[in-house]
Amino acid sequence: MQIQRTIQTLDTPHLVIDLPASFAHQRVEIIVMTIDEAEPKPAKKRRTPPPQFAGQVKELGDVMSTVSAADWGQLE
Repeated sequence: MQIQRTIQTLDTPHLVIDLPASFAHQRVEIIVMTIDEAEPKPAKKRRTPPPQFAGQVKELGDVMSTVSAADWGQLE
């Protein structure tokens, strides 16, 4: 299988595509689609804590078991 991909801006409803000689006498599939012009969304910047807080947090145990499941809105 050979593939040729081309993106063109059309000024008229006619399109002419020049193909390599190896495509001659072959069955081909032609798909024409418009490209959405929506700008890609920039990746969200990941928030990070200030460097002076690094190493300052200590986990002292299971914080989930300090409150009953009913208080978390869960059934026991």
